[in-house]
Amino acid sequence: MNVRIAADVASEAERRCQAVRRGDLGPYGELVRVNAQELVTTMFPRFTQHRGAERLRQDIDAFYKCFGATRAEFIHLATEFVRFMQPRLPPGIGRPLIEYEWILFDVEVDKTPVPRPDGQEARRPTHVYLNPTVRWLATPFDLHADDQHAAQALLNHDAPYAYAIFRTFDHRVMTQRLSNHDIAELSSFTDGERLISPKESAHWFAHALAHELITSHHE
Repeated sequence: MNVRIAADVASEAERRCQAVRRGDLGPYGELVRVNAQELVTTMFPRFTQHRGAERLRQDIDAFYKCFGATRAEFIHLATEFVRFMQPRLPPGIGRPLIEYEWILFDVEVDKTPVPRPDGQEARRPTHVYLNPTVRWLATPFDLHADDQHAAQALLNHDAPYAYAIFRTFDHRVMTQRLSNHDIAELSSFTDGERLISPKESAHWFAHALAHELITSHHE
């Protein structure tokens, strides 16, 4: 349904938006920035800690002054903030951190249903599928390392770390580091599915099914 907005209403809304960008409009402009900073702090806690309160405040201010968001709804503010920050961040661990924490959010709100896992007594499947919420991420450091060790990994030019991030049937968001064996097995999937030959070892598939990285059901 298309809603026609009166010209004077649209003009007044635009005037207020411009005032917020300039830092005018009395306490309202500051309130908008405080709310945005609280949202960013809640959604990206590790990035926020790494960035520091003062630099984050400057980022929020620049975001409102300079960035033309493609989706203005408040619920999309975190996504728009990530888009703004990606080219703004210097080389280091900041960009991988905010991208990782955004993926956690994206997986959590993904409306795709995850099939119920089979019980331990289930028969060996012949057809398996990737978890429908899975996202892939490669980072230049171990996501579970602290910031100091992460920064050192960048200086050492360590090999990238690969991860699968997905939601389980009971709504837990998981981050699973992938081994070379995992990557080799996952690369054999075509369009998210794979047949299992009776001659193949079932060990890897049983492990992946137990952790819900893959499923034997397709929604």
